[in-house]
Amino acid sequence: MGVYPLNAVRNIFGLEPIEVTAIGFKTPGHEFLQMAHDTISVTLRFPGDRMAQFVVGYAGATGESYKIVGTKGDIDVNPAYTWANNGINIAYKIKINGKEDSKSFPETDHFGGETEYLSECILNNCDPESDGEEGLLDVRVVIAIKKSLEGNGKTIKLEPYDRKKRPTLDLAKKLPLAKTPTTFIGRDSQQPSAD
Repeated sequence: MGVYPLNAVRNIFGLEPIEVTAIGFKTPGHEFLQMAHDTISVTLRFPGDRMAQFVVGYAGATGESYKIVGTKGDIDVNPAYTWANNGINIAYKIKINGKEDSKSFPETDHFGGETEYLSECILNNCDPESDGEEGLLDVRVVIAIKKSLEGNGKTIKLEPYDRKKRPTLDLAKKLPLAKTPTTFIGRDSQQPSAD
């Protein structure tokens, strides 16, 4: 199960879930996917009467969007999780109190930005924002999802957790796209790998 929607909602709300419910199924004809569930529907409850729902799976088309619904309007982000240099920009439409607006962001080199940021942390001997705690908080929810699946959709309660450190806009790196290589070395190329 990919954690993109889980990680997104944790950071959008700035909160950690306190309840997890999940159901899943195995799509007939997809036995080659050697997993108990190839499609999983998850409901997360957060403090402050907030809720998130998402479906992840390997048997259907790729999902690239999410929608946030609030008391005054909604935000539709589509595409939301793209990372490849494929000419697709992350974009959203927002509707608040009947007024609509939209925004598209230029394509960027996400991995280059991450690499530059982590390199700066190493060179400057500082802790990265996305540290082991961030990963453990995703894993904590994934384990609760697994327990809920094993319990046929039983709601799993999580201890409240207050993460003090969250990503901020000053961490954003804007790097131009790198050129896509024309020659590949490795498993799918005509040239042997260096392994």
